[in-house]
Amino acid sequence: MYMEIYQLKQQGFKIRRIARKLGISRTTVYKYLEKSPEEMSGWMASTKTRVKKLDPYEMLIQTWLSENPDMSAAQVHDWLMERYKDLEVGESTVRIYPAFPKLL
Repeated sequence: MYMEIYQLKQQGFKIRRIARKLGISRTTVYKYLEKSPEEMSGWMASTKTRVKKLDPYEMLIQTWLSENPDMSAAQVHDWLMERYKDLEVGESTVRIYPAFPKLL
């Protein structure tokens, strides 16, 4: 994504147009453009190796989704909150978690 943003900016696209074209916020575009290629490379590598809040619940989430294919991220979030009172996670985190199927 970084290279796409950088290339579009080099081609003269405005921030708003880049954001709209890539389906991201203008704030995200600004954040990416503030980083050097080296900083961006390091950041992207760290996102692949860090532990995510929902990793300990991945098998449970996958089981729920296999048993209930129409289950929404909101419902998964609700079920997690009911069962794990100490878990602090937002619905948007559930929605973007890799175990949760993406809508095409």
